[in-house]
Amino acid sequence: MAGAVTTTLRLGSCVYCNDFRHPALLAKEAAELDRLSDGRFELGIGAGWLKDEYDMVGLPFEAGRVRADRFQEAVRIIRRLLAGETVTHHGDHYTLHGYTPAPLPVQKPVPMFLGGGGPRMTRFAAQHADIIGFDPMSLPEGGKAPREFGLQAFEEKLRLLDDASAGRTDGGPERSILLFDVARRLDDLPEDSWADPELVSESPYALIGETAKMVDTLLERREKWGLTYYVFGDQDFDVFKPLIAELADT
Repeated sequence: MAGAVTTTLRLGSCVYCNDFRHPALLAKEAAELDRLSDGRFELGIGAGWLKDEYDMVGLPFEAGRVRADRFQEAVRIIRRLLAGETVTHHGDHYTLHGYTPAPLPVQKPVPMFLGGGGPRMTRFAAQHADIIGFDPMSLPEGGKAPREFGLQAFEEKLRLLDDASAGRTDGGPERSILLFDVARRLDDLPEDSWADPELVSESPYALIGETAKMVDTLLERREKWGLTYYVFGDQDFDVFKPLIAELADT
């Protein structure tokens, strides 16, 4: 619907849980969305971390290592399919026999937005993503590790990204981050805020302040950390409208 009424707006998924879709189906749907939007689609995909989602649809929430293995295998398959390859693949999690994708996307390649939670996922995204989506590392039992919302943990992740993407000729993936908490004042945050209140004021996963302060914060983060791509919830649209207007010419 968004693609039908716009001509320049880029469209993306943030992010599909890999375990809910076979890579051949996901690649086909991504190609169709790219064609329908005349080459404006970005494919976001992650390994899955919210155990409640798995429980609700009756899928086993396997160990993080297994989910990460399956995700990485799927990403490689999807890349090949979106490039138009006929794929024969016999892996640990997927098997394809001479599968030919149809239709092909407009973009070559379709940008892939890959989550960067824990160290393994960050290293993989550093090598394979067009856009890395920074996200606090998940816990083995599901949910997010509280420490991961802090500044120290985030800067450790940036150093890991720099090291792992050093061999890329394009400078590495664009840097995105998911904003869990957005508010005018710290006191406005809900009691069930994702992050520890002691971490929120400096957390890169939060944005606090009036419009002018938020603009300054975003520009500072772009300069300091290279963050140029923000993801936020629909409940924060009204907060971001004036921000977008202020940032449009920067």
